Amino acid sequence: MVENLSKSFPRRRTVREILRHPLRLPARVEALRDISLSAQTGEILGLLGPNGAGKTTLLKTICGLVLPEKGRLEVFGVPSDSPSLSGVIGLAHGDERSFYWRLSARENLEFFARLHGLRGSRLKVSVKDLLARVDLIGDADRRFGDFSSGMKQRLGIARALLADPEVVLMDEPTRSLDPVSSQRLREWIAEKLHGEEKKTILLATHNLREAEELCGRVAVIARGRLRVVATPLELRRRGMSGPRYRFVLEGEEQVDRLEHAEIEMSSPLDGRVEVLLRLESDTALDPLLAEIQRKGCRVISIAAEEPDLETVFHELIGSDDGGDTSEAES
Repeated sequence: MVENLSKSFPRRRTVREILRHPLRLPARVEALRDISLSAQTGEILGLLGPNGAGKTTLLKTICGLVLPEKGRLEVFGVPSDSPSLSGVIGLAHGDERSFYWRLSARENLEFFARLHGLRGSRLKVSVKDLLARVDLIGDADRRFGDFSSGMKQRLGIARALLADPEVVLMDEPTRSLDPVSSQRLREWIAEKLHGEEKKTILLATHNLREAEELCGRVAVIARGRLRVVATPLELRRRGMSGPRYRFVLEGEEQVDRLEHAEIEMSSPLDGRVEVLLRLESDTALDPLLAEIQRKGCRVISIAAEEPDLETVFHELIGSDDGGDTSEAES
């Protein structure tokens, strides 16, 4: 649970600014602005937003790597400043620089397992089990530097699972992966990590397809502010005044005078017209069809028009009055 969370960082200054005003404190940039958010046990909650929106800062604050300036944060009743938080939550941030490239996957996990207090046979069993869970047991003794991007991401997830946490935070897990590797990793997250192991997952992404495919709910964040929390379907329908249908008609002369619909677009095509009509409700479809027939138009085809998630997303992230967080120092 996140309640009224805020965090700011000093804005980066140029060398000239530092030399001209060495004693002046830099202005601060708000990375998180009064965010309140809660995840349901066992769900995949997406944090959707553009680069610099504050997603990574929020994840790091939740797992205790960044201290908030204001607000309250608990994970299954454990506060963010508690030493026991690391046993409840794991962060998979895909930062390749935090692994040792000359060590094998097994040696890397054993090193981080010792930081979690694992020793002896318990350490060996845990590392072997984790490598198997992320499908890397056959590559356990290969150098990390020889891994593909997808294998590195999965090893990062394995590290996040060392303490067997109830909550897993994932920061753009498919970043830099090719389409095939991205799809395989999404399937593994959905089927294995969420489906079989029942982990609660907070997944930060700017990939609309990824959010729609994996997440039961999506929290849209832009410039440090929480815009909306909704299911992907609710986001699709956001801002729609009614259902939309795409018609192909013959006899288009009377189309512009239809009474039961708002015409959004039409274009002539081989003596026919393609029309996108927005209705007040689904019940308005039958009167519209009757009206089309009365006006002498013939319906060649009709199809429901799916709402455009990308358009809704851009509207949400564009309605902001704040500054950009991308220039903040972290």
